[in-house]
Amino acid sequence: MEETTVESGRGSSRRTGIIVVAVVLALVAGGFGAWFTFFRPTGVQRADVERLDKQRGIVDSSMNLYDPLLEEFTARYTNVVAEEEDEQAKEQVFNRESDLIKRESAANTGRLDAMAASPVTQEAEIAEAFRRFKDQYGAVIAYNDQRLINTANITRSVGGPCAPLHKDLNVSGGNYAQEYVTTADSCLLALAGAKDKADADTVQLLGGIEEVIKGQRAKQQEVLDATDDLARLAKRTTAGVALLEINEALNKVRTTYEEAVKASSTKLVDDANASNAELERLLKARLATFDAAGKEGK
Repeated sequence: MEETTVESGRGSSRRTGIIVVAVVLALVAGGFGAWFTFFRPTGVQRADVERLDKQRGIVDSSMNLYDPLLEEFTARYTNVVAEEEDEQAKEQVFNRESDLIKRESAANTGRLDAMAASPVTQEAEIAEAFRRFKDQYGAVIAYNDQRLINTANITRSVGGPCAPLHKDLNVSGGNYAQEYVTTADSCLLALAGAKDKADADTVQLLGGIEEVIKGQRAKQQEVLDATDDLARLAKRTTAGVALLEINEALNKVRTTYEEAVKASSTKLVDDANASNAELERLLKARLATFDAAGKEGK
């Protein structure tokens, strides 16, 4: 019993010692924290401005990564949609390639949020310029996220169920009209679904393709509906002539889409570049004030 009491006393002593050390460490840490708070220079420092300017440059440079990432996504996803029938395989490629773009957007959004936490962005002469910078680069990020959706939707429809219309069907075959009508119905269903979450320009593109396919389908349906061989031959000839014009019609739709996309993307880039140049100018001017004052504070 005595031994137990002694050991118990020693254990209590050790615990008391640990508690005392912990309290002392807490007091020391508190004192250091108070010292750091009291003696750290107040206000915006040169390092704050330099850090924000460096972050600005990183955000601007990171925008250049989107084009190669989207080009890689388009190439790989187009190939798997065209060549692979297994839906799971298509989904795996889509998830793997699109995840790279989503991660890039998440990183860029985080960079903008980190910049917003800088005390420099609260200064009157810089606050408005930073707001424009954040808005414009946020718009570029959102635009590229939307490009991913548009590209996927176009690939799944035009490169999927619609592809056999111009690739696999035998124009000279006896069942061509029936095959065209059946395939066109699948294509039109896919085009309608591809409009979901697509932007206005892409919806217009898909709608334009729809109109072309509907027109061709209607002519092939007339071949099927003909009641005698002579009428059927006449309708088949008319439908054949229309097929010769389909490339021109589709090219017109595509050109309209490309011009609209180019106009919107050019404006986005120009606005972002302008906001970047303005913020850079103001940050350089703010750094110059430290040089003029000959110190690290205001």
